Amino acid sequence: MSFCYLEAIKHLDTIKHINAYPKKNSMKEGDNLLKTNTFGAVLENQEFTEEEKIVLLYFFTNIDKNIYAATDAMPNSLWALLEGGYSRSHLSMRMRFLNIFEEIQKDYDEGKLGREDLITVAEFSNQIKSGKGLNLSYFLGKAEQFMRKWAVQYGHDSLKDSDVVRFAIENVSQWSVSPIEEARLGAYQEKSTRYVEYSKESLITPSDLQEFEPEIRAWNDLLFTNYELSKPLVLEFIRKKIDRSTFKTEAAFDRTVSAKAFDIIRYFLPATALTSLGVVWPTREAERHISRLMSESSAELRAVGRALLEEGKKVSPGLLSHVLVNDYQISRLKTLPLVHKNILLVKPQASLGRSSDAAKIIFITPHIEAYIAASILFRHKDSINSYTDYLNICLNNKLIVEQTFKASFEKRGKFDAFPLDSEVGSILLEITVDYGAYRDLKRHRRNLFLRAPLTALDGFEYPEYVAEEPELAEIKMRVEVCAQKTAELHLRVKEKYPQLAGYIVMFANKQKMLWQMDPRQLVYVIELRTTPAGHYSYRTICQNIFKLIESHLPILSQYIRVDLSTGEEGRKKQEENTVDKLKVLGSNPHRIS
Repeated sequence: MSFCYLEAIKHLDTIKHINAYPKKNSMKEGDNLLKTNTFGAVLENQEFTEEEKIVLLYFFTNIDKNIYAATDAMPNSLWALLEGGYSRSHLSMRMRFLNIFEEIQKDYDEGKLGREDLITVAEFSNQIKSGKGLNLSYFLGKAEQFMRKWAVQYGHDSLKDSDVVRFAIENVSQWSVSPIEEARLGAYQEKSTRYVEYSKESLITPSDLQEFEPEIRAWNDLLFTNYELSKPLVLEFIRKKIDRSTFKTEAAFDRTVSAKAFDIIRYFLPATALTSLGVVWPTREAERHISRLMSESSAELRAVGRALLEEGKKVSPGLLSHVLVNDYQISRLKTLPLVHKNILLVKPQASLGRSSDAAKIIFITPHIEAYIAASILFRHKDSINSYTDYLNICLNNKLIVEQTFKASFEKRGKFDAFPLDSEVGSILLEITVDYGAYRDLKRHRRNLFLRAPLTALDGFEYPEYVAEEPELAEIKMRVEVCAQKTAELHLRVKEKYPQLAGYIVMFANKQKMLWQMDPRQLVYVIELRTTPAGHYSYRTICQNIFKLIESHLPILSQYIRVDLSTGEEGRKKQEENTVDKLKVLGSNPHRIS
């Protein structure tokens, strides 16, 4: 395999516990950046045994940092299992991997497995050391030579799309996630704000904002204190708000109440809170994106970029060996602010709550329904006629458009996506939503998202129920106080470090973005994000988007399965189905994470 496992074992003695590193400065974040490549300490709070080190280093590229890659020994199916765990667990990927051995032992003790199926960490470690199994190093070496020659020396970049790199990126700030996930040809799994509770231990001060350390730490403490104090008040309110008698089980009711409560108190979370994510990139995308991260103005992003390159080269050295800092990217970051100095704009007023124009259509392809219908007809007729021939017919005959849509969309099943030929045309929207909702919506990576720099100066949104329910008046006051303090600190940081002021925002703060999609993606987004199981914030913005486009797509909108309801029936059904599945699997349905 590309990653030299034997070399890693040889240097096991040089791997020290995180607390053994010498201090570089007085800030823990700066120390951590040098030791773990992120602002946070390693997620594991224990020393690994020698057997565990051997097993972990067989599957991962390191055991003492927050950014590591899967080696060639890692099966894709196992990686998918471990990556998916980020959304439900505080544990690192390495610890979740070791927990599998505990689960095997438990099943054996309960009589679910025979002795032939039992394997311990010690036994697995001995198998690795003995070299049992196929030795694929020769074949992988030949493949590496081939890829190095053709993909690097001769510029055959398409070969890199057949190779992927997989990274665990742990204890990075919420602020850094958007730049890390900006590579659209990637798969990501991130820590959830709905199922995983955050704690004060996950707060950081960026090392390049060290002069603001006392103010940032006080601000962090303010937001998290309100996050923690608000939880019991919100839980009590939700328990009264939702009718328990309509739920089949107590577990489904508890899960719904917990999810709703976390959806509300997440508005207090700061962008300086640490999170974790799993990433899979085609190597071509990885090399472009790592180069960009290494060229950013933030110390955290540059460190993440360098660490990704270092760990990626252990598993794909030939393809990533020539990745460098991008001078072009650095130049753009320096010269674009000079253009802004010549632009004078009237500063809009910040506003509270969801604005009436939170969703605006900037552009939509004229006669877009005719273009869609023409593409469908063009694609499904063995003819030498041009697309223009069909387009002219559709532009002049609305009945043909109606008949085409009916034939194409009417029989669509519950799990059938809109067909590929409905991707013709473009819709450009400007959206203003709270930062938490932006994080949810940006997961639609086939769309184009262009977010303005994070700000705390454009106002904020209230969580569901908070603005109008008297029982949550205290929560409303807490949001307002935290938003005011956030805006004040954000402005002070922005005056000296405008490129880093985005660290000083809370999830409630409004953010502006351009959102471009084709009609097929529009249908997908609206149908997925308007279901009652979704978060109130993105659900209502997507309902508004549907209402906006309905007049532009009057025929197509008849086939969009939008949910314009305001109830909790969908959330209840989702949690009841989850409880039923957990019971079948023998898991505790009351356990959320």
